[in-house]
Amino acid sequence: MRLMIFICCIFLLTPQRTALAHPHVWTDMIIKILFDDTGKAYGLHQTWLFDDYYTAYAVEGTDRDGDGTPDQGELDEIMKVNMEHLKEYGYFTEATFKDEVLKLKPVTDMSTRMLDKRLEMSFVTPFEEPVSVAGTDFSYAIFDPTYYVEMLHAETDMAVIISGAPEGCAYKLIPPNPDPSAVAQAAMLDASERGATGLGSFFAERVSLTCPIE
Repeated sequence: MRLMIFICCIFLLTPQRTALAHPHVWTDMIIKILFDDTGKAYGLHQTWLFDDYYTAYAVEGTDRDGDGTPDQGELDEIMKVNMEHLKEYGYFTEATFKDEVLKLKPVTDMSTRMLDKRLEMSFVTPFEEPVSVAGTDFSYAIFDPTYYVEMLHAETDMAVIISGAPEGCAYKLIPPNPDPSAVAQAAMLDASERGATGLGSFFAERVSLTCPIE
């Protein structure tokens, strides 16, 4: 129940469509893996770009001055509320290091804007402790655990950025390969239902980073 309340809060005014099957909101992501001066990864800079259908509902009533665009203060408030609720769920972010899920600090560097009539939110999810990625297994996946929202990397060459990483680092984007039972479960859900927590993990892209041993 708490997760259902949360989803209702984060996706304010999401239309209740009559069509079956999840997802109901689509998000394009651009992710930058952040490195400090010592070559350790210390967080992810995330940019989420929501689909225009959801955006139209989310920003309805936010054009207070009547200039045809949502007021920045209203967009900032939407993002603030969303991030506060996302905190309990790890900001939909699962970063792993040596097969252990990294703990996250509260988000920083939050910003939001309209981009070609689509709502964009950017923020940094810092790791509790920076990690040395040289010769070790580091990866991340970003997904809505109920699969109400589909979150995929944008179709661009710059969807994953590792600028500033130690020399020789490379990433691999692993597409989802959901079990047929998970696909069937998602297909049976209508707009008034939420998938079981964990359903979204079957449809998540995962990015693995490999760096040479120093």
